[in-house]
Amino acid sequence: MELSYEAVCFDLFGTLVDGGGTAVPGARQALASLPIGRWAIVTSCGRAFAQALIVAAGLPLPNVLVSADDVQRGKPAPDPYALGASSLGVEPARAVALEDSTSGIESARGAGLDVIAILHGRGLAFARRATYQAERFDAIEWSAQADGPIRLRIGP
Repeated sequence: MELSYEAVCFDLFGTLVDGGGTAVPGARQALASLPIGRWAIVTSCGRAFAQALIVAAGLPLPNVLVSADDVQRGKPAPDPYALGASSLGVEPARAVALEDSTSGIESARGAGLDVIAILHGRGLAFARRATYQAERFDAIEWSAQADGPIRLRIGP
């Protein structure tokens, strides 16, 4: 399945970084392939912890980082993802979120973004509100050009 978007919003803990603080397989390559200013990290963590986690995992710091410190209502409210899309300068319908939690899926869907749920071995019922599902982060192939769409292909 091939998809096309103007921007991507990534959840941090559980999606880009595992429970041990290590970048998940494929995360570094995905972020390196995306044009600067076309992706964001939207997290329930506080800003200082999120930045430390990103650096410790060896991931690039995004131009747009939406943390719990930036919104009055966190996930599952739509505020974090609405702010993420707005900060990237795109309509929510032209952005996709990658999430691994039901509250994150609800937040992104409530803000109007499509969602790819990362299942991590959980059944599809966990991700029933997501638009798409991928078993693992590295099951997604990424390609983009600075002035063109971000293309995603979800594999097995």
